[in-house]
Order: sequence, then structure tokens, then C-alpha cells
Amino acid sequence: MTVAEILSLYKQRMQLYGPLHSKMRSIQQIYNGSFQVPLPDMEENALPSAPNLLQSGVDQMAGRVTSVVPTVNFASSKPGVRVYDRRALTASRTVTGWWQLDRVPMKMKQRGRHLIAYGMSPVVIRWNKEENTPTWQVRHPLEAYPSPDVMPGKITPTDCIFSYRRTAGWLRSKGYGTQLYALTGDMIPNDASVLLIEYIDADQTVLVAAGYRQPEAYNLNLDFDTVGQMRGVVLEAFENPTDECPVVVPMRITLDSMTGQFDNMIGMYYQQSKLMALEVIAVEKGIFPDTYLVSRPGEIGRFIDGPHDGRTGLVNIVAGGDIREVQSQPGYLTNPTIDRLERNQRVTAGIPAEFGGEGSTGIRTGRRGDAVLSAVIDFPVAEAQETFSYSLEEENEIAIELAKKWDGSNKRTIFVGTGNAARPVTYVANETFEQTEHIVSYPASGTDVNSLIIGIGQRVGLGIMSKQTAATLDPYIDNPEAEHDAIIAEGLEQALMSGLQQQAASGQIPPLTVAKVMELVRNDKMELAEALNKVTEDALKEQQAQQEQAQQQMTPDMASAGATVQAMAGAQAPQSPIPGIGPGMQSLGDLLGSLRRPAMTISPMRGVSRGAV
Repeated sequence: MTVAEILSLYKQRMQLYGPLHSKMRSIQQIYNGSFQVPLPDMEENALPSAPNLLQSGVDQMAGRVTSVVPTVNFASSKPGVRVYDRRALTASRTVTGWWQLDRVPMKMKQRGRHLIAYGMSPVVIRWNKEENTPTWQVRHPLEAYPSPDVMPGKITPTDCIFSYRRTAGWLRSKGYGTQLYALTGDMIPNDASVLLIEYIDADQTVLVAAGYRQPEAYNLNLDFDTVGQMRGVVLEAFENPTDECPVVVPMRITLDSMTGQFDNMIGMYYQQSKLMALEVIAVEKGIFPDTYLVSRPGEIGRFIDGPHDGRTGLVNIVAGGDIREVQSQPGYLTNPTIDRLERNQRVTAGIPAEFGGEGSTGIRTGRRGDAVLSAVIDFPVAEAQETFSYSLEEENEIAIELAKKWDGSNKRTIFVGTGNAARPVTYVANETFEQTEHIVSYPASGTDVNSLIIGIGQRVGLGIMSKQTAATLDPYIDNPEAEHDAIIAEGLEQALMSGLQQQAASGQIPPLTVAKVMELVRNDKMELAEALNKVTEDALKEQQAQQEQAQQQMTPDMASAGATVQAMAGAQAPQSPIPGIGPGMQSLGDLLGSLRRPAMTISPMRGVSRGAV
């Protein structure tokens, strides 16, 4: 692609996406609160005073879509073989670590707003040479011009053009000063804005600078030569290492073209804002009414001082006439019409009253409120989550191919998890990713994080879901296998502590040994299991020292060493080869006496015949 071909294609894409971008700009202005309503008697900088339902709807819907982080699952090539199962788990955790390192969950919140409001959410996957990991570059839909073959359901375009602006100072700081001078032919100021056109396909990426405008100019001012062609110069060009277009453009599922969820409420929002502004004007005129000068019979009325607006506080002085005030009242249907327009926006765009912290009219119970809210948002949230899951699969495959190309044989270690749950993951891209096919799925499409946790707990309580599956679906658990091991270890620790307390209370463990364990645990030197092992090892050493130095004076530690070993080590402790006297045998004389005693004759019971006996 030459510069002329790229600029010509850019012109065609601008005409193709012009109507769509115009609608996107209207959505952008409403969301940002900069939508202008031209009306008489209003100040030039007056803004709409109608409720901004679009902003609350976009934030609430995008928040619910992206509140749950999807899971990444690689299939084991040989299920049941621990080595291959561990490799598949390492691949899953590696991709999750890339997301965490690149702040992908936070970027997904921005992408969720783009998908809901604009109908598309473009992203470019690049390689970060500083971190040696792939990075996700979120691009604004107003800057994106993907190939026309991208339709709902297909997320990978053949090629894509991005158009955005950077200052001349930014270009000079990146080393593009020579190309900038070749484009402009003059030393333009650092604040001058330069149009950049980035063309990306499966073979190459080309960055072109085309035209500039001064900071004080408000309209797009591109430079053209004498024949009307756009001027441009190449800033950077390189081949794509994966032979695959690194641009992914997920789109909302619609009938035929890209549309946002709130495109149909633009006209209603405009009418509501217009009526609201007119009502404000009428109320203002009711407070400061219009003043008219009515001439007396046979005289010509005139103002000696005035006319002055009532809001100024000045007095009108007239001659030959009288001043009369005319009151202006809003129409009797103004308020019902404004309320009806607000309801139409809520019904058309699916914005329930709960999004604004209000309760719907006629809702008596919480169950009914949940059912109404679920009917409005569950299916759009489910569609958006499924769209992102397919998009993330394509993005991860591109990231894996980049890792193999740029860092395939190097061993890398990243940390996955947050807080105390962060664990290192070591991987080699060529070995870990035997295959790029994998599944990215949301635990339960159509639910946010609160509903998901409640549903998982209910299914575990009913006994239809295992705790291992629940840990896999829970977005707060990064490594279900490590969490499973931790739960088992905690249970064994509780049993160990209970057994230790019972032995200490019954006197089976010497008090000195209990004091040593308590000292190690209380001062945070060791955990309970480590402290018990340490005390047992010390007791064995003391017992050996006792045997070797039998003639020396015994210390308190040596005196309790044998009992400590027997109590702590259990069957491993040395035992006496000759067993002692049992608790029921007090002496040998008692034993012999019991053997020499004659047997007692049992007399028959009264009332029973001898034959029965």
C-alpha cells in the first residue's frame, strides 16, 4: 500500500462511515452533556436541563457487562495425565496474567461503554517490548474505519484504518521531525495538530501523517496540493509478524448495520430538552413579564428612559402612555408531554428507573422488582458478554502468536492474582501453548457479579454443583486448584489445633513443650505445623543428648524430652521393650489370688423349676 492508495482508501471510508460517525457524535455529545438546543431567548452557552438517561444507561449496562471477568480454559491434550493437565492450566493462567499485567479488566470497562453506546469496540493487539508481553490498545470507534466486510457476527476485519490527531511536539519527541518538515515545509509550532492515518492489514502496518491545522482553528483543515489530492508522508512502516490482521472489532448484534443501544432515543431526548427549555423560558417570563407601552387617547406614548428589562432593576420612564405587563404561562400539556417523552426513552432504550436509584411505579415486592429489571437487562447483557467472549478468543490467539514470534523460546515468569493470592507462573511460549485454540467464557451470561455469587452459592447448597466447579466459576478465585489445596490445609490445621488443645489440657504434652509452640506461633516466627515439627525435632535432639550424657546433670529440657517425643511423634517415639503392669493389675499377688480362688456355685433362682434351670 502506497501513501496515495492509503489516502484514497481513507477518503472512501470517510464517506462510507460518515452517517454512522455523525450518529456516534450525537451520542457522544449527549453522554458528555454538551448537546446544544438552539432556541430563542436562550443564552448561547445554554445546555439541556432534561435528565441524561443515556449516560446512566450506558454506565449501568456497561458496568453489568464487564463486572465479571471471563475465564480462560485450555483443553489438555491428554486428559488425566498430570503433566499435560498442568501445562493446560499454566497456559490458562499465563493468559490471565497477561490480562492482569496489561490492565485488561479495566480496559474492558471502557470497551463495554463503546460497545453499548456506539455499537462497536475496536482494539489492536501489539507486542510490548519493555514488558515482553502482549498489550491491548483500545481505540475509539470514532477513529476506526474497518473494512466493510465486518458485519455483526464477524469480528476480524480484512484491514482497518485509524484516524486520529497528535501535536507536532509529540511527533518531534518520537523522532518524526524530519518527516514532519517534509510534510509542512515549515517549522510549525509544537501545539499544531497533525492528522495521522494508520493503515493495518495482515501484511503490514503503515503510519502516515497528512495535513495539519493551527491551535486556533476550529474546523478540520487538511492540506491539499494544486490538483486537490491529500498530501501525506510515511512516518513508520513494518510487517506484521503473525501474518494476521491484529485488529479485532466486536459489534452489537443487529439486523444489518452497526447501531448503539441508545441510537433511537436521540430524537426524543432532543424534543424533551427543547420542551424543557421552552418551559424554563415561560417560567422566566412569568417572573419577569414582557412590558408594553400603551398610548393614551390623543397622545403618542414614548420612553424617556428605557425600555428596560425587568431583570435589570431599572425604572422605565414614559410620557404620553401607560406601561402594562403581559403574563405568559406555559401550556397545560407541557409537563405531561415532557414526562411522556421521558417514559418513551426508558421503554425504547431499556433504561429502568432502578438505574437512577428510583423504584418503579406499581412494584410492591423485591421479587417483582428483580423480575422486571431482569426482563429489561438480562438478554442485552448476555449478548454483550457472548460477543466479548468470542472477541477475546481471537485477541488471545493473536497475543499467543505474537508471544511465539517475539519471545518463543525464552522462559518468563509473571505473577497472577491479587494480594496474598498472587502466585508466580513460569512459562515458555513455544512449549506452554501447544495449541492456540481455547475457550473464553463468562460463568453465567446475562448476570452481573452480585447475581453470579448468589446463584453459585444456591446451587452448591442444593447439592447440584460441586465446590470445585463453584471455585472455577467464581471470578474472585484466580486459581481454583490452589484454593482447593488451601481449603484442605486449613481443615487439617483446625483438626491439628483441636487435637493439640486436647492433649495439652489432659497433660499428655508437657507444659514446657506447649509453651515453646505458643512462643513460636505468637511471635509470628512459624506457623503451627512448622512449630510442632520444630519442637519435635528439638525434643529428639535433646533425647539423644540425654542418652549420650547420662552422667551429667539433667536440665529441664532434657527431663521433658522423652515425654515430648512420645506425645508429639506418636508411634515413631522409642518405646520400652517390656510392657508395664496394666491398670487393672495392681500386683502379682492379686493376679495369683484370683487364679487360686474356687469357683462359686450359682444357686437356682426362686420360682423356677430345676428342670428349667
